Amino acid sequence: MSREQLAAEALQAGKHSLHNLKLIRKKPERMLPGKMNNAEEYLNRMIRFAEAEIENARLAGRTLGLRTRLKSLVLHILQSPEQKRKGESV
Repeated sequence: MSREQLAAEALQAGKHSLHNLKLIRKKPERMLPGKMNNAEEYLNRMIRFAEAEIENARLAGRTLGLRTRLKSLVLHILQSPEQKRKGESV
């Protein structure tokens, strides 16, 4: 399984975990006796993992679309100092 597939599954699990956490806090009688703390810990861990994966994706640039990425590259090239450019200026 590739890294992208694992990341997508982690994001989906994190979203589901948030919903499940809200549900078991609203209706704790649905949980098995004595399992509430373990379930909350697990769901909170999954939520933190999903948040970390979102941050990693943002830092790696995987969340930007092609258009946004191209615009940022063009702006970076146009704003670079003259002495760093090779050849004539535009």
